[in-house]
Amino acid sequence: MLKKISGYSLVCLLSCLFTYNAYAQNAKPDVLTPFNAKYKVSKGRLNLGTAKRQLSQIGENRYTFSYFSDLSLLILSDHRRETSELTIQNNLVTPIRYLFKREGTGSDKSTTLEFTKNAVIDSENEKTLDIADGIHWFDEVSYQLQLKLDLAAGKTEMSYYLVNHKKRDKLYVFKVVAEEVLEVPAGKINTVKLQRIREDDSDRLTEFWLAPDLGYLLVRIRQERGGSEVADAQLEKFVFTPL
Repeated sequence: MLKKISGYSLVCLLSCLFTYNAYAQNAKPDVLTPFNAKYKVSKGRLNLGTAKRQLSQIGENRYTFSYFSDLSLLILSDHRRETSELTIQNNLVTPIRYLFKREGTGSDKSTTLEFTKNAVIDSENEKTLDIADGIHWFDEVSYQLQLKLDLAAGKTEMSYYLVNHKKRDKLYVFKVVAEEVLEVPAGKINTVKLQRIREDDSDRLTEFWLAPDLGYLLVRIRQERGGSEVADAQLEKFVFTPL
């Protein structure tokens, strides 16, 4: 049997919700404030689906940073989940474990990487990857948190060595190219715009917009190939969940 909510209880409930929403809208979160964010993903006028990003604190200086996507086009589908468990000391992100899982059209794939001081290990095959020594390696998710920390520290050019879900080593280079007021489904937001810099003669373009007033939350990411749009993810809604 449903319990009737008194007028007083309803007022208290609404007051709590207002207080929480007021924090989300008015407070100035920093890069490490836990959050949940949802994005609308499109290609031109086609709606491809949704993506989500989530930062959670699981201990002292210990976090999980996750990405989820649920995309489809006609009879094709792609569902992904990536999670990096990591630590942060002196504004340096150090990954501990990276999980990748992809399901949908075609073959399902998964990867689990363990990061130690001197090696990156393919846990599923119990094999140490053949990558260079003496480099601070990131995975495909943890470098994005390091990028946010570096932007907050005032950097305008950043580079990161990472191991991707295909277990290949990569160098990603980014540069701040503009400041823009961007209008997305979540509203009008002040952003800094970055581009990924590729040394090869690539026809690919990747652009990012992040919001300084929201702890450098990702607001939009857009990709082109050969002058044609591949995907455009725009922030739809978000909430900060401080401890």
